[in-house]
Amino acid sequence: MWIRLSYPKQDPRNLLLGIVLAFAMLDHTRMFFYYWNVNPTAIGDTGIMLFLTRFLSHFFAPTIFLLLGIEIYQYGQRYGSSRLTKALCYTAVTLLALELVVNNFLYTFDPYYRTIGLFILGLLGLCFFCMAGLQYLGPKSLLVISLLLLSGHHLLDGIQREGNSFGSICWYLLHQQKFIPLPDRLFIVNYTLIPWLGVLMLGYGMGKLFLPHADPQRRKRALLRLGYASLALFFMLRFTNVYGDPVGWNAYADPVKSVLSFLNLTKYPASLAYLSLTLGAVFLFLGYTTNCRGDKIFLFYVLGRRPLFIYLFSTFLIHFMAMVLLWLTGKDPVAMLITSKSYTSAGPLTQYGYSIGVVYLVWTGILLLCCAINGLIDKWAVKL
Repeated sequence: MWIRLSYPKQDPRNLLLGIVLAFAMLDHTRMFFYYWNVNPTAIGDTGIMLFLTRFLSHFFAPTIFLLLGIEIYQYGQRYGSSRLTKALCYTAVTLLALELVVNNFLYTFDPYYRTIGLFILGLLGLCFFCMAGLQYLGPKSLLVISLLLLSGHHLLDGIQREGNSFGSICWYLLHQQKFIPLPDRLFIVNYTLIPWLGVLMLGYGMGKLFLPHADPQRRKRALLRLGYASLALFFMLRFTNVYGDPVGWNAYADPVKSVLSFLNLTKYPASLAYLSLTLGAVFLFLGYTTNCRGDKIFLFYVLGRRPLFIYLFSTFLIHFMAMVLLWLTGKDPVAMLITSKSYTSAGPLTQYGYSIGVVYLVWTGILLLCCAINGLIDKWAVKL
């Protein structure tokens, strides 16, 4: 009894999930195969392909939170609030366990868990706990609250805490990305409740549009309007350069750098500009694919059918392949056990890395392998 993203094979949401999963896998491949500790969004040092490799991954988290918000609403409509509360709590515990025990290990391969992060799975777990109570406010109330959180959370940007006190840790979880170094541990908070809980509530508030008996043409019109309005908001925020992102963009003599700066959006915590662009694109995709059925982009349909499995399996595969490649090139594969020292200038991976072309080559192979495995699982499931 848990809440997950599962749709019929030819549902366009599988296509969307497959595409954004592929983007996330591309960024994970960059992390483990590109030159170590290079910031892909440092405008003075990055290139177009490297920047876009990171930029494309921005669409993954908003898609997941929005679709899960819709799924929570639909689950409540099918089974009632009481059962939804139990399902949310059960799923929350499962996601937190997967984050702390499985996902953290897959990122580090460190059996001592010297680096522990709160990433997308862990924050989803915390958000699900919140939704177990918030759902009783009703979809309209949550829609209003979500819009307030998404549009107004930059008023909290000036509040910055330090230290490891209980109050500071609560604030980090709420609205401040933080690396917390201890003598033998590194704790990382990347995803924060605000504004991501707002994205989940936004999906919940829109859930009625996606009910089985809902008019698909009405849904399409609503999604297209939302999409174009969100993109208009994004361009307004960026051109005015006053509100919507704590880091404004700069005009350079090189127009390419100006465009990259314009698109260089804050993800931790997710800015209003970041969310208006990514969610706007997601709304338009869902709107224009409302009646899309078929297998013209079969690879992404297959990839999107088991998003959690593919997310975890691909992370393992990418990290494992990086370790094997180190060994094949005569280097110590133990260097791929990621600890806090790995991120320092004196770390064992300082001289490690491959070109962006190698990154894309490895990513393509991983994509095909994940699709093949998903296809085999489908065949086994049919036989069983």
